Amino acid sequence: MQLYYRSLENMAHQASIIDQDWNRFVEQTRVRHVQQGTYLIETGEPVKHAYFCSEGLFRLFYTLADGRDYNVGFSPEDDYVTSYGAMVQGKPSTFTIEAMEDSVVIEIPYYVLKELMDTSHMWERFVRKSVERLYIRKEERERELLYLSARERYDAFLLKYPGLDKRVAQYHIASYLGVSPVSLSRLLRSKPH
Repeated sequence: MQLYYRSLENMAHQASIIDQDWNRFVEQTRVRHVQQGTYLIETGEPVKHAYFCSEGLFRLFYTLADGRDYNVGFSPEDDYVTSYGAMVQGKPSTFTIEAMEDSVVIEIPYYVLKELMDTSHMWERFVRKSVERLYIRKEERERELLYLSARERYDAFLLKYPGLDKRVAQYHIASYLGVSPVSLSRLLRSKPH
């Protein structure tokens, strides 16, 4: 079990979280195995947990009115995955999170995070840094969609998610880039990257 916490524990120690607070965190969270194809969070569900992906891969997607999925992000190992806005606001999620591989997450109840932040400035700093990372990623994503060509968005995808192009079907990458699978296939044939 401790193996699944290793990356998160390293981050906590870098944030100067003391062993007593770390042990309290471990006691109040749990390791959860998630099978490929399982929804961790579904559109319309309340969100009461944050998750840290220890193994595996998740995709975050909206389902459009015509039934098509629109991928807005991926969360591989050593990354957080949740609908943060829904969790904080106590509202239902507006998107779905699906396991793309058999995965293992640390399930962190939101009330535990709040208690830790209320009692420890180090935990408050740790969570703030994590949220800043998510916010920066969201801002970069918006900029990419507004200003970059499809080729540039693909190159940015490769930089942001090294090796993910080997783990994710092309149609999921196309959805993330905002192009059709045919357009992505054409783009990949037209110019080596």
